[in-house]
Amino acid sequence: MEKSNIFKKILAILGLLLIPFVALYSYSNQVSVQVVQEEIQQNNRNKLSFLVQQIDDEFNQFMTSVNNLGIEPRVKSFIAMDPQSSSYASFELKLELQEELERRGKTGGWSHSYTLYAPMSDQVVSTHGSISFKKLFRDEIVGKPVDPFIWKFEPMDNSRVPDSFTFRTIEPLSAYDHTEEADLVGEIRVDAKNIGDMLTSFKSDSSGDPFLYHPDYAPIVTRTANMDRIDELIPSILAKSQSKEEQGTFITSLQDARYMVNFIKSDTIGWYLIEYVPLESILDPITSSRNWFWLSMSVIAIVSVLAAFLLYKHVQVPIRELFLAVKRLRKGDYTVRVDSGKRDEFGYLFDQFNLMSEQIEDLIDRVYEEKLRSREATLKQLQSQINPHFLYNCLFFMKNMTRLGEQEAVMAMAVKLGEYYRYTTHVDQQETTVGDEIKLIRNYLSIQNMRMNRIQFDIDIPEAMEELSLPRLLLQPIVENAIIHGIEQKEDAGAITIKGLALADEYIIIIDDDGIGMDEESFAELRETIDMPGEASGSCGMRNVHQRLIHKYGSRSGLELEHSPAGGLRVIVRWKEDDEHA
Repeated sequence: MEKSNIFKKILAILGLLLIPFVALYSYSNQVSVQVVQEEIQQNNRNKLSFLVQQIDDEFNQFMTSVNNLGIEPRVKSFIAMDPQSSSYASFELKLELQEELERRGKTGGWSHSYTLYAPMSDQVVSTHGSISFKKLFRDEIVGKPVDPFIWKFEPMDNSRVPDSFTFRTIEPLSAYDHTEEADLVGEIRVDAKNIGDMLTSFKSDSSGDPFLYHPDYAPIVTRTANMDRIDELIPSILAKSQSKEEQGTFITSLQDARYMVNFIKSDTIGWYLIEYVPLESILDPITSSRNWFWLSMSVIAIVSVLAAFLLYKHVQVPIRELFLAVKRLRKGDYTVRVDSGKRDEFGYLFDQFNLMSEQIEDLIDRVYEEKLRSREATLKQLQSQINPHFLYNCLFFMKNMTRLGEQEAVMAMAVKLGEYYRYTTHVDQQETTVGDEIKLIRNYLSIQNMRMNRIQFDIDIPEAMEELSLPRLLLQPIVENAIIHGIEQKEDAGAITIKGLALADEYIIIIDDDGIGMDEESFAELRETIDMPGEASGSCGMRNVHQRLIHKYGSRSGLELEHSPAGGLRVIVRWKEDDEHA
């Protein structure tokens, strides 16, 4: 029953109680994170798909718009314009066509510009004021093939032209490889800033940061984009683009955090729309809940360990101390005590245990001492009664009575003497009754009276007292003391009176003699002798009787000494049966 083993068992029980909750929560948290992450991924992909669809729709409308220019009457007139016509007529036609193109350029939400070039007449009409399109078309288009139906990205050069997407068409289509034979080359130019504004608007309703990416160009980003983080993400995105994946989601770790990256490719412009979202922002509620759970579990674990320690210290340890003390008490160690400095229920139990142990020890000591004293009294009484002087006196009395022919006196002495020695030598039983003790006294007084023929005695004991239990040989030493030290010292006859009283809460036997009595000094010395605890030098029968009564019936019992009204000594034997074993 080691202390450490008990404490370990308590901790093991607490651990077994907490482990299922921790395991269940960990599994539930993992499932929740996975479900939320999948939902976020799906939601972000849907939003990206919708945004890509919007971008593609815008570009498709621009394509349709520029493709339909060839059927416009003014455009046809522009194509058929004679290079030799008057400059005013050409100027007026070009002005009307430019106004029409500008009106078209103001429709929709995105800013864009139109440019028309007629290779046969070498004429250009454009709504873009920052480019010399005649020179541009002559140098870069005429004599070179044109890829119809393809949007191209033109990054900003040293001129004032911003980044833009361009789409060119040619009529007839069969001349795309020989542009110098074409009737018309049309172009629409869309400012990339439009996409940046669209991404910025999209970002305001999203937790991520979107941008357009193409492996050959710089990304198109929002106005608040974190370019350092985008540059860190580009290697991972480049690997996805090289693998020809059209759309998908992946998790990547940067120096500061982990990010969920969703991407989808635009079929119209060929760029990837990408959005990256910090996982911490997505899983923040779950992470916060998880952190609170672990904090709570930590507090619960600490409180549980503290509670287990307090339970062990204030319950298990006291029980163990009491258990060990009871084992020692059972083995016969009645001196065992439990240290009690507590003021709780265990303190009360410890105090009661100590009191019980003390009472048991005291009772055993009293019983043991009583047995010793009773045995000592019996042995002393036997020695006294078997004293050769007393026995010789009785035998000489019987001899003399036989010589005188007093057979009845001899028989009476023999009977009395036999009953007397049979009672005093019966040492196997320590308890007797008041009636048997009085019978012994009668025999003893009768023997002494036969020897001296000058002793009178009167015994008055109520019948209610005769059946009371009493230690053996308790009264005889007192009567013997009265005869030897009181009556035998007188020259004339003497008398002994024995009277019993049964009161409400105690019993009294009064023994009076009319012997020579005692002076005050001897009287005080005798009182001091009988009150002396433990062993005393010499032999004193009344002291032995007094101590036996105290040990048997308690401190309120014992002998009381007074001067007898008859002239000798009065001895009061007092005991209270309610005090027995107290």
